[in-house]
Amino acid sequence: MADQMRLSLADQAMIHALGVLSRPPITDRSGLDMVVGIMRDLMPGVTRENPRLLGLTQTADQFLSCRVAVPGCYGGLHDRAWKVMNDWDRRRLAEAWDRARGAK
Repeated sequence: MADQMRLSLADQAMIHALGVLSRPPITDRSGLDMVVGIMRDLMPGVTRENPRLLGLTQTADQFLSCRVAVPGCYGGLHDRAWKVMNDWDRRRLAEAWDRARGAK
């Protein structure tokens, strides 16, 4: 059973921001640039030493360095965010399931 991971507030906010960016709306993407701006402000506080966050922090960094031609459209990064968020959620589900089974 894995030890429960401690996440800073910046870690949690980055994860939520990537969750939003992984599901962009089809029509109105105007709020996505604001989400990336928030992520830019909080990234200095993200725990980069945590190997479990590596895929998330790399993806967040790619959003921050992306130059957009159309506001709110980050091209293939939305798909990358979707993939790393699905991986993150699957791993958290497995850890929670392990803990729940151990608590019986």
